[in-house]
Amino acid sequence: MKVILLFLILLGISEGKYLDSATCKECHEDIYAEHTKSMHHKSSIFSDEVHKKVKEIEGKDGYSCALCHMPAAKNLSAVIRGTEKLDSNDKSHTDGVSCFYCHQISKIHYSKAYNINFSSAVNGDKPTMFGNLKNPDFGDKHDSKENEIYKNSEVCMGCHSHKQNSHGFEVCNTKDQHDSRSDCIGCHMPKAPGGNEKFNKRGREEYATHNFLGIRSDEMVKRSVKLELSHKQNKIELTIINKMGHSIITHPMRLKFVKTVVKRDSKIIWSNFKDSPIEDKEATFIVAFKDEDGKQSMPNKAKGYALYQNLKALEAKTITYTVDNLQKGDEIEATWISYVINPKIAEKLDIKTEEFIRPYIGVKESIVVR
Repeated sequence: MKVILLFLILLGISEGKYLDSATCKECHEDIYAEHTKSMHHKSSIFSDEVHKKVKEIEGKDGYSCALCHMPAAKNLSAVIRGTEKLDSNDKSHTDGVSCFYCHQISKIHYSKAYNINFSSAVNGDKPTMFGNLKNPDFGDKHDSKENEIYKNSEVCMGCHSHKQNSHGFEVCNTKDQHDSRSDCIGCHMPKAPGGNEKFNKRGREEYATHNFLGIRSDEMVKRSVKLELSHKQNKIELTIINKMGHSIITHPMRLKFVKTVVKRDSKIIWSNFKDSPIEDKEATFIVAFKDEDGKQSMPNKAKGYALYQNLKALEAKTITYTVDNLQKGDEIEATWISYVINPKIAEKLDIKTEEFIRPYIGVKESIVVR
């Protein structure tokens, strides 16, 4: 019964006339420019180097990841089953999480393994585009309607809620921290001055940006946590406060940590780690999986955690360091650092794309020993 339900849902998603994202540029020029830089636009296997190489390692004909990474595919169910190949000449494959796809989601089907988006697309009809605008437009391209799931961020939970692998192990999860008060859209799509439409702004003074800011944004990384430092004699206290509405680690390939140093005459005389941040597990946030043999594994083969260092939404933790011979005038500095891909995983996958392998420097806090 579940297989039949899934097939019917996927059939409903994949049918209907497809309008590629470039079509939207005619009226929504600024939003289109933002979207093309986002990971929503670059989510498909043709644009995301990491996703492509993980798929190559998996080595299966089926492409279950298409449900979220290539959801606009006209032949989505066949692509997922592996009975039809991916096509770099098909816009519905290369568009990633396209404008047309996102704004046609009418409701979310919640299930144990992963959620599924219901699409409003109907073949031959003028498409209905959903959003949270009051008094939305009706034009020759589409009809627009308000939908509550775009106001309370439920629409994001179609892909960003949770995912179980084929072993039934949950490799990512934000659903336990999402409720009616959540505001994914307000945070990741902040308002900017201007209208959402090129020709008819209708007096609107601001719109929701479509960069989908996250870990690849230095600005967002700086906003994600707060650091507090204090010292007493030879003891340093570092408090890490998660300011986000979800756990610090939501994607299993991330690496985030605090580097704390003591400087004397501008030279580092002490650091909380020497070579790798994992030397200080308390200040490092990372998720690593293990397979059935207890060996570290990629998410698709995971049956448990090899390492789980995380911090839930709005939680805080305090770490105490002992540093011998702290002197008056020494500077204690703590820096938040994020990696989209853990450098060890990036090396294993031979990732070259700069935005995946560079460190994103977040908030810094420093005090001077008095």
